[in-house]
Amino acid sequence: MMNKQFVDDLNKDPDPSHIRKNDDGSLYIPISTVQMLLDEVFLGKWNFEVTREVFGRKWARGSGVMEIINPVSGEKIRRSGDAGIILTGNLRTDSPRLEAMILLSCAKKFGRIFGRDLNRMKDDAPLPVAKIERPDPTTEERRMQILIEECNDLRELETYKLVIPQGLKKQYQLKLKQLSV
Repeated sequence: MMNKQFVDDLNKDPDPSHIRKNDDGSLYIPISTVQMLLDEVFLGKWNFEVTREVFGRKWARGSGVMEIINPVSGEKIRRSGDAGIILTGNLRTDSPRLEAMILLSCAKKFGRIFGRDLNRMKDDAPLPVAKIERPDPTTEERRMQILIEECNDLRELETYKLVIPQGLKKQYQLKLKQLSV
């Protein structure tokens, strides 16, 4: 029962005084507050490690793992996270900022008090549906017919073999014989 209460506590809404707003309107909990909460909730028994960093010219991406000791059960629990940032050109701040973003990604997976659901409405929004229009078979067949008629290279003609519509197989075979001579 105590473990259930602990999990329930992790999934309470974050303290409103901890929440900040980015310029784009998204919400977050500052890294210093999250680290303080990790110390309080897990009694200082948490560890974080960046496991991978990749730096491009204008961006950086990384992954990490956080391990905590459940203060109720004593069980070790691990959560992974990843993050990407746009580089500012200042290595002194860019590298720690990437590390902080990875840490936040890991911490959020332990519960709502660390900010897990702050921007959930945006994250859970339906993905746009891509409408794929099918080509008109008669137009596609006419295009292939023209390609076969105008083809003067055996190698090029052979590349059409797998995409030739059934109705053009005979035309393909005749053109193949013509170019093979």
